[in-house]
Amino acid sequence: MASKGSKKKESGGHGSDSPKGTPASSQLGASNEKCRFPIWPEWNDADINAEKWDPGKPGKEKAGKGQISQFFDDPEGKVELPASLKVHSWKRPQEFLTKQVPVVVQNETSFDLVSANEHIFCSELMRWIVSEIYAVWRIYNEKSLTSEVPTLFWKPWEHIYALCKATKEHMPLYNKFGKYVLKLYWMGCWRKIIVDDTMPFNEEENLLLPATTCQNELWPMLLSKALIKVANTSIPETGKRELEEFTVLHTLTGWIPEVIPLQSEYLGKVWDFLKEIVPEFKLPDEKTPESDTTQPDTKPEEPKDSELKNEVSSVKKQSVSSDKVEATDNIGKESSVPTQPEMVVYAGCVPLHVFEEDFFSLKQMSDSSEKMRQYGLSHIHSHPVLITRTRSCPLEAPPQEPPVPGWKIFRQKKEVVLTSEPKEPEVKAPEEHVEIASLFLNYKLNFIRIPTDTHFPRSTITKGFHFVSRLTSVTESDENESDNNVDMNQNAEDNSQENQQNAEIPSKEELHKTVSFAAKQVSETADTDMKNQTGDESKEETESEKTSVSRETWISFEDFCVCFQNLYVFHNPDTYAYNYQKTDFKFTNDPVIYYLLVDSLMPTEIIVSFSALVHWDDTGGTKQECSSISKGVLTVEHFSWKSVTPGELVLKMHTSATKATVLNLPTGRHTLLFTVSSPIGHHINLCTTVPCVFGEEDAVMPALEKESSRFTEQATAILKAVGNVINNYSSEDELSKALKELELTLCPPGIHGTEMAEELYKVFNIAFWYLINYVIDKKTSYRYKLAFRSFTLDFEDFKISGDDPVFSETSEQNLSSWQDRTPTSEEQAAALKIQAIWRGSYVRTVLKSRRPGTRENASVEETLKTLWSLIELNFEQCAVMLLREMFKRNFKSIEKFPCYEDEWCKMSFADYDVTCADHPPHVWFLVFREIFIVPEDMLIVTKVYTTIPSCRLRVVDNDTLEEMTHVFFEVVPQVYPKNEKGYTFMAEAHTDDQPVTAGKWKLRLMSSHSPLPFLSREAVKNVYSTRLFKGHYIPNKENIMFRYLVKVKAPHTVTVHVQTSKSDVFIKLQVLDNEEEIISVAGKGHAVIPVFNFLSNESPLSSHSKISQIVQSSTKKESETGHSKKKSRDSISKDRKTSSKPELIQEGSPMSIDESLEMIDESLENFQNSVGSPQQSHKYMIQAVVLYESWPIPEDQSLSLQELKEEENDEIKGQEFANIPRSTRKHRASEKIEREKSQRGSIESQQSFLSKPHWTLRVVSEQKEVDVLEMKKDTQKADEIRAMKQAWESAEPGRAAKAFQERMRFINKCAVRDSEESRAGAETTSVTPSSGEKGMKAPQAAIDSRLQRQKKKWELVDLSPYLRKTRSESVLRNESIIQEQQIRKEEKVNHFRELQKLVLEQREKEENDRALLKQNILEMYENLQASLDETRVRVHSIREAYRNNLLEAELRKQEELAAQEAALKAEKKKKSTDKAKPGKGLGKKK
Repeated sequence: MASKGSKKKESGGHGSDSPKGTPASSQLGASNEKCRFPIWPEWNDADINAEKWDPGKPGKEKAGKGQISQFFDDPEGKVELPASLKVHSWKRPQEFLTKQVPVVVQNETSFDLVSANEHIFCSELMRWIVSEIYAVWRIYNEKSLTSEVPTLFWKPWEHIYALCKATKEHMPLYNKFGKYVLKLYWMGCWRKIIVDDTMPFNEEENLLLPATTCQNELWPMLLSKALIKVANTSIPETGKRELEEFTVLHTLTGWIPEVIPLQSEYLGKVWDFLKEIVPEFKLPDEKTPESDTTQPDTKPEEPKDSELKNEVSSVKKQSVSSDKVEATDNIGKESSVPTQPEMVVYAGCVPLHVFEEDFFSLKQMSDSSEKMRQYGLSHIHSHPVLITRTRSCPLEAPPQEPPVPGWKIFRQKKEVVLTSEPKEPEVKAPEEHVEIASLFLNYKLNFIRIPTDTHFPRSTITKGFHFVSRLTSVTESDENESDNNVDMNQNAEDNSQENQQNAEIPSKEELHKTVSFAAKQVSETADTDMKNQTGDESKEETESEKTSVSRETWISFEDFCVCFQNLYVFHNPDTYAYNYQKTDFKFTNDPVIYYLLVDSLMPTEIIVSFSALVHWDDTGGTKQECSSISKGVLTVEHFSWKSVTPGELVLKMHTSATKATVLNLPTGRHTLLFTVSSPIGHHINLCTTVPCVFGEEDAVMPALEKESSRFTEQATAILKAVGNVINNYSSEDELSKALKELELTLCPPGIHGTEMAEELYKVFNIAFWYLINYVIDKKTSYRYKLAFRSFTLDFEDFKISGDDPVFSETSEQNLSSWQDRTPTSEEQAAALKIQAIWRGSYVRTVLKSRRPGTRENASVEETLKTLWSLIELNFEQCAVMLLREMFKRNFKSIEKFPCYEDEWCKMSFADYDVTCADHPPHVWFLVFREIFIVPEDMLIVTKVYTTIPSCRLRVVDNDTLEEMTHVFFEVVPQVYPKNEKGYTFMAEAHTDDQPVTAGKWKLRLMSSHSPLPFLSREAVKNVYSTRLFKGHYIPNKENIMFRYLVKVKAPHTVTVHVQTSKSDVFIKLQVLDNEEEIISVAGKGHAVIPVFNFLSNESPLSSHSKISQIVQSSTKKESETGHSKKKSRDSISKDRKTSSKPELIQEGSPMSIDESLEMIDESLENFQNSVGSPQQSHKYMIQAVVLYESWPIPEDQSLSLQELKEEENDEIKGQEFANIPRSTRKHRASEKIEREKSQRGSIESQQSFLSKPHWTLRVVSEQKEVDVLEMKKDTQKADEIRAMKQAWESAEPGRAAKAFQERMRFINKCAVRDSEESRAGAETTSVTPSSGEKGMKAPQAAIDSRLQRQKKKWELVDLSPYLRKTRSESVLRNESIIQEQQIRKEEKVNHFRELQKLVLEQREKEENDRALLKQNILEMYENLQASLDETRVRVHSIREAYRNNLLEAELRKQEELAAQEAALKAEKKKKSTDKAKPGKGLGKKK
């Protein structure tokens, strides 16, 4: 089932990038030609209508027979079942249904997938398939089934096609050939999956696929086979589960599965989420009888069912049609999309194992298993449970308290509870319950029985169980007591009662009613149907099957989070306004990159669905091999082209099937980078309620040029506030309010009333004046200037121009007379006075215009309203321009605006494309070189798009010739300051072992705003000419590889590249001008000067040549005419006055040397004056130097390089002899023949060139400027030596021959030192040529000597002249001399030891002195510390004594005050008693 192809599908909104009329299967056809099992094609109704249902060609031929089989066999082979189901044989329906006729669908209104399938429920995959089929049936059809006329909106057999057309409500028929087509959702679209009708059986002849109670129905088996096929494409993370992230509901409906792990720190948010999306149970307002208590239980589901019913038509279209709902252009279909997205939630538990290595997982397993058993669920039979309702109140309303009489309301007695300890207030736990629906409620649940022979008392056992766990307390019974006839309903009631006790619900009757809710609901529905339609047996069967489906129970949310580990939230993508999809099948693990642009004024939620295809099993790999395959990875991070560093990671997903999550983004504009890595293919689906841009970079970049929503909103608010001020300009009260509102709108939060606000107002004034000039679109008149001053009350001058009616042309003419004269002090004082008076008058006029009711105010109001009418014509553009001009000023408070954060995602860009030609291997070439002018300082980001490997971009500042900073061979985004000559963007590339075919290369320049850098010429040109130079590297003292002289006739731009045969050589490439370094670049193995502009060095040289021609002509003419050199100076000067230019000198006129020299001097002066001093003669040199002696030559190559060096020297010598006059032309012809032979030999030895150390120099210039540049090897030193020898030869003919003779004589003398003198003299005389033959024999002698040096082995060189002599004469070394040398040596050693001893003593003395000094310093500091402590103690004692005295004085004072107060009190008491005594006496007398 794997294929090696590539298919890429992009879709966004309602449209698709693929051309219309081209089915997806044809797109996959080209990529799957060589594949054994192609990827399942996308669904197409036309293909189904044209499908052939007989075996035909796809069928396999039976072994040993030539005829085609009569049954269809799946070309992908047998379906691989889970390991828990052991397949023994495969049978077709004709084989295991012998007494019945097979049909695809028997009962069209209901089905039962539980009763006949208990033997396969040991498989986790089968339990999930059955459970989720029932879940989809319930979601779509539950409300319709309870109605009188049931209407089914979803039927599982409608996914099957056989002998039928692809219509809306088709019915698949039984195909005797066994071919069936199924429509399932996979990898982002509905796909066509073909299966046969072979069914697996085990050894007991039990069918290993789900089946209904109708034995001859085939649809559950066919549907399950296709689902298992899809499930097998995902790889479980471990071998413990049969499915990891595969969900049947997603495959059947296309709804996006979001997995939410139930973690303790997020349970509060999960509960709020469930209350929001799941129907909530609520108590009725009025009290109902007990028999009707179950009625409210079904009512809360009605909103959800009605909502589904309203959308069921669109849902069914989505399940039948193959088109995907995508909404970038949501104008026409927004009304059909629901206001709220539709979601379905079910929970699942992870089946943990005893051999789990993590101890925390073992504890989780035990807690989960215990809780699940309490609610009638089994941890062993893990399956999904559908969440139907939530509840935050008791099932029954609490009894109402009797009304309190009015007289009891007053002075109510507080209840006082006397306790020995303080009582804390009781905190009642909130009511949080979840209703779950499950097929496997109380399925094979074995209850624990306690043996009767235990010695523990009954009470102890009960207490122990209550104390240890929350399991149900069990009554002791006899071991022989039969427990086989346990009623399941009673068990369910007991379990549910225990559940409600755990949920802290006190009433047992409520618990009983809660548990039996589903049964009562079913029975009541059945009774009603029996009354309405008696005798309808099919409906009774339907109700009986419903009873097995509708098993529901309430569970507390706390226990729910313990039992289950994950929530599966399925989002219906049709209910989201905007849907974006990307699919790619590439069969490589290279990452694929997408970009997402979100711009919203509200926080955004995006459902990100990621499907990865990591396994396409056509090799029959084992499970272990499959488990080693890596999962698909999706990473989402914040991104900006302006930054090199990666952004903050937002999301990371790993999956081998389909997984989704919610991406929450705050308000504003965000650019996200999606990086996908999947071995075979992937699919991404984004669902959101706000418009986005999702796709490749070219699709996202144009949207980044627009202003963000927050920026536009802020700009619109500011301009609206300006309009409010203009509209209320004549109302005093409203104007002050409008100005206050404008200030608040302008100031970001937190800076109103600060200095930053004052700066912001000034920036606004400048931007507002810029807007006025833009709107008026002509020279601003005086009235607009006055209106602007009145509006802003800003009298600062920031280049406000305007026509002042006071200032006329006549006044301008009068003022022109003052330009050439200096005013007196009185005139200056008068002018200042006039200016002050005018300014005061102007300010008063502006202030009057601000006061409503004045004539000036009416005039300014009329001008402002005229301006506002022009602004309203293009309101949004003007608002954006106003705020953008404010942002360009870069003031401090700009960062306080909320929309400033969006500036990081604003981009403008421009593309420049060129085409590259084919290039052979191991070649360096230039791709692009252009000059861009930067209009202002701006941040520029460069990006290159090319198929050429090893391509690199360089940017050079033409003013400084410095290269811009780059990281990892990429130019860093940075601010490019404005310069005069612009920036050169140069792209280079080099080929490896493989050639490079022709392709396109694109440069993208990006910046925060426009205008972007522009080309220095009209169009891009990339036709270049490369000059190639090669040579061997011969080591020398200066480590120079080569030197080339450059001559240019006009200013010329080139790129210089040098490369060495050894890749680790450090080299330095230089451009010299008059031996002064202009630019240099260092590199390893190669070096590049991206761009250098050679100035013309032709004109100065041509002028000098003209002057030299003048000198030569003058000297020649003087020698011919024979004029006297004693001509008077006056005549010379006179002639010079008449003809001052050298070009005007007549050829026939006689001229002396002095005259010619004076004329030359004058012409040089005129030339310098005409050309100017800056234009000097340039002598450019391109030079390469080896650094750090990093190019050592091996010994096996040093000899060959030495020979090359000698050949070069011989060539120079041959050139020297070539300049000597020859007697005949015959020798020249022979030399020409020899030169041709040497060239022929060099061509033959071209292969040996690469084996020796060599270098390659490339100089690239534009094709049209090839003739301007001239390069040749630098032979300046050789030319100077040659010219010197030529001068010697011309002065003394035969000097070269004599020197050659002396040199050869010396060489021969050294070579044959032991030969006889006579033979040496004979050889010398034989070598000595005659005067007539010296020109002919000299080169021959040189050649012979070189041949002798190559063939003859040199003797050892006499080194005696280089030895140092200690004695005048050589003496034999004897014992006395040896003894004398030994004595001198010992004396030197002893002397050295004495010196060493003195040095060591001196060091020891210095060390002791340092130790003593250290000890003295420590003692001094210790004494200082002791004295300081003593002083501190003394000061503290004095302070303590003073403090004690103060305290004692204060104490005495307080005691005195207390005594005085006591005395006063006693005195007052005595007086009061004295006054009371006379009264008492009077009473007694009476």
